[in-house]
Amino acid sequence: MAYIDSASTSRSARIASLIVMSFRAQWFFFVIPALYLLTNWLMLSRLPKHGTAPVHLVLLDLLSFALPVGLIVMLVLRLGYFVLVLKPESPIKALGSDIVNLVTRPKLIINALPVFAAMVFFNKAMIELKPAIPAINPFSWDVAFMEWDRALHFGVDPWVILQPVLGYDYVTFAINMAYNFWFVALFSAWFWFGFQKQAGELRTRFFLSYMLAWWIGGGLLAVAFSSAGPVYYDELGLSPDPYVGLFAYLNDADTRIPLWFLDTQQMLWDGYIGKIPALGISAMPSMHNASAVLFALAFAHVSKKLGWFFAAYAVMILLGSVHLGWHYAIDGYAGILIAAFSWWAAGVASRWISGLALTRRYNEGLASL
Repeated sequence: MAYIDSASTSRSARIASLIVMSFRAQWFFFVIPALYLLTNWLMLSRLPKHGTAPVHLVLLDLLSFALPVGLIVMLVLRLGYFVLVLKPESPIKALGSDIVNLVTRPKLIINALPVFAAMVFFNKAMIELKPAIPAINPFSWDVAFMEWDRALHFGVDPWVILQPVLGYDYVTFAINMAYNFWFVALFSAWFWFGFQKQAGELRTRFFLSYMLAWWIGGGLLAVAFSSAGPVYYDELGLSPDPYVGLFAYLNDADTRIPLWFLDTQQMLWDGYIGKIPALGISAMPSMHNASAVLFALAFAHVSKKLGWFFAAYAVMILLGSVHLGWHYAIDGYAGILIAAFSWWAAGVASRWISGLALTRRYNEGLASL
């Protein structure tokens, strides 16, 4: 009995030691959230009053919604990976073995703790800034982006070019579905790369590029180039509105087939004008597009099939962001460039991090657990 107690104490001590080492070895995940919060403070401190997102509420949201949804999505994606890529004799048994290992061999959880702790502070920064963007810098770039869109597309509004191909009820509905799938793709990426056996270079590169893209694009550039997007062109009092025809089609299609993104667009505007709590409106750059490109770049290193799937999905998001009136085409192009830069910069950083002695010792410790 004493031997069992001693063994149990020894294992618990190793786990506790690895948790501490996990945070020490993955300190870099906290750098961008800290910079994001700092730049937020510099911008928000000029406002007479601004909302804050308490850390405990952000954590509660992560635990009560994002964590369970993300785990389900991760398991479904893992099952698909078994079926399409690894092809074991029984994909269900292989998935069951994964679940058992997650519970009985806590290395995946130990490895995930720092990145998800960092994401709590990162999400806090995003939640606090986005509703305040028009207060920091009122929407003033919509006309310029509309004109740039026309200049880049031979004098024609991009939605007009897409309409003969995408302007059918069921095509629009499918694009609506794909656009909402973005949240599933996001959770898939978070939990797929978060719950890994090692603090590997690809995992580090994905999270650093994701955070960097959102800090630069969804934070700094969103404030500098404050714009609302085509859907709100008329609401901003801008005239003439070149998107009347697009929304005439979308609202007409909604009478035949449900397009719930229209309700979301109205809800965001109601928040902006103060009817309900503001969630935030920001068009430039398109972070849906930036994130979709990062998914494609990251999952291409997992398998070619997943890479091609997410590449096709990124194209769908680019087309959908214009067809559904969320973004100017130039918003999407900017998002793609931000994703490419962030992926490159994170690649440089992740290669350096992977070579650190502390990272190697930590991975060796995980492997021995």
